[in-house]
Amino acid sequence: MTLGRHGSKPLQEILGEQRVQGLRINLDSMALVSNIHRASMFIRDHFERTVLEEADLHWSAFVTLWCLWIYGELETRRLAVEAGIAKSTLSSILNMLEGRKLVRRRTNELERRLVIVNLTAQGAELIARLFPKFNAEETRIVARLSPRQMQAATDAIRIILATINDLDGLTLED
Repeated sequence: MTLGRHGSKPLQEILGEQRVQGLRINLDSMALVSNIHRASMFIRDHFERTVLEEADLHWSAFVTLWCLWIYGELETRRLAVEAGIAKSTLSSILNMLEGRKLVRRRTNELERRLVIVNLTAQGAELIARLFPKFNAEETRIVARLSPRQMQAATDAIRIILATINDLDGLTLED
């Protein structure tokens, strides 16, 4: 993927616009959604190569730890939703994190089919140590944005997320 410099249009976007000429495509929508997607991929890859590498974690494992850190213990279905991963993927992530003694699973006493996950002391210590480094890197990534641009981008993405939830018939708490 070729990136434009300092906010210029990347080659992929130019070529995409050329490819869809004559198809009655909303180029502004296409550009925004594809750039959100590309930014997400680049951010994830960047963090895995930098901050998360030192802890030997991939993105989904970090997000799983972070969700448990901010919510406390969670049932696996809710944890998968909050982490944005499939329940089957969560299972393998939890196996790895449990093997490293960062999380523990237990059966729900009221509903034996449900599994509750929480951080161990070692897991809580890791995420508490790692998150300030993670946030410092977040800050570096958005450093070229003014406070006004940062707030506008945050607001716009929140509206997009709410729209997707509305389209899918979900609430933000689902």
